[in-house]
Amino acid sequence: MKDLRQFLDMLKKNGELLSITDEVDPRFEISEFLRQVDKAGGPALLFEKVKGNSARIAGNLVGTRRRLALAFGAQSDLELLEMYQKRRARRMTPRTVRSGPVKEVVIKGEKKVDLNALPIPTYHEGDGGPYVTCGILAAKDPVSGLRSMGLHRLHIKGPRRVGVHLSNPPISRFAAEAEEKKKPLDVAISLGVHPIILLASIVSSPTEDKVAIASSLMGSPISLVKGETVNAEAPADAEVVIEGRILPNVREKEGPFGETSGYYFSDESHVIEVTAITHRESPIIQALHPTVHEVSLLGGPAGEAEMTRMLKERGFAVTALAITPSSNRTHVAISIQKKHESEPRQLLHFILSGVPYIKHAVVVDDDVNVNDAEDIEWAVATRFQGDLDLVVIPDMRARSIDPSKKQGNFMTKVGLDATVPLPLRERFKRITVPLEVTEKVAGIVSRLWGKGVKSQ
Repeated sequence: MKDLRQFLDMLKKNGELLSITDEVDPRFEISEFLRQVDKAGGPALLFEKVKGNSARIAGNLVGTRRRLALAFGAQSDLELLEMYQKRRARRMTPRTVRSGPVKEVVIKGEKKVDLNALPIPTYHEGDGGPYVTCGILAAKDPVSGLRSMGLHRLHIKGPRRVGVHLSNPPISRFAAEAEEKKKPLDVAISLGVHPIILLASIVSSPTEDKVAIASSLMGSPISLVKGETVNAEAPADAEVVIEGRILPNVREKEGPFGETSGYYFSDESHVIEVTAITHRESPIIQALHPTVHEVSLLGGPAGEAEMTRMLKERGFAVTALAITPSSNRTHVAISIQKKHESEPRQLLHFILSGVPYIKHAVVVDDDVNVNDAEDIEWAVATRFQGDLDLVVIPDMRARSIDPSKKQGNFMTKVGLDATVPLPLRERFKRITVPLEVTEKVAGIVSRLWGKGVKSQ
């Protein structure tokens, strides 16, 4: 299963894909379909008839943990974290091939290239125009030659002009290094790829080849093709590749765009001049609504695994870690086997200063389920005292899309130590019944009522 089409076929076989055969307008309607179906916990969507275009649009692809597990070839979402960690530990090198499906149609030349020929959705009524929300932007470091990729929002501003919001490394660093030399940065933007490649593009690892990370997570080397007009590469099995150059010392208004924060955001951003478009016959464009569960799931398991690995390498006895989906990946809960009283505060300082996108964190004991919001709230309510257990770190660099950020793009990060004081563990012993009783009763209730029961 190496490309988007094979993944869609697999979803269909598993009853996880719904084809929309009504004509749908890419202006607002596709966005609203994605939002409403996500809220209902519905399937992935394939829009067969897009108004004014022959291409199709797919969305909500990994909107549930089950579909993300299917992307990894896992039998259950319970296997996800372990499978991710095992594959991440491998080292696989992508390979370059002479051609591939994405080269079936090649469009070059100023008079022929036209981004408006692609069915790019407009998501919200206040947006500045159509936006590519899951285009994987690949480039090479002009100094070291390191190849990497990232997920950056792309504002379609004309037939050959794209505004790109470069807020995260390493691509932002590549562009700055090229700009110092007064040179453009060659880029290749891939649309319509296997979800694991999309997931790998947002792994926080600025010094690694993310295409190699994607290969490891896929379990086989990814095939790359060279650009027609740029010194950049893209997956050979992508649906569409947009080639271009980030212009040096050029900034234009980009946005507004309704962001993952739930608010509109605009900026003075870099500009890409498009030089070529290659694509498959009858391509499938992927759409990613910025506020749906799919966004959190793409970054969640990967982010959780990367943070767990980082904390364990520092000697913290982490038993579980969960990023809160509804927080736009800015809140994290961590359970530990506490050995000394200072450990939670040390961990909080480390995670809040070491992970740029985490704004609030809570540390709990290992008897608390970090994937259960009610359990976390219970721990904070019964084990936390604001004057003793609060960690506040002011004037940290903020995410650009955070509407609450302070002047100068700064924010205050907050951590909560909701662990039990070691000498008082007996006082905080949870009320329980024997595990075998819990499991027996849950089985009976499930058999008689037909619904699973959540056990502690």
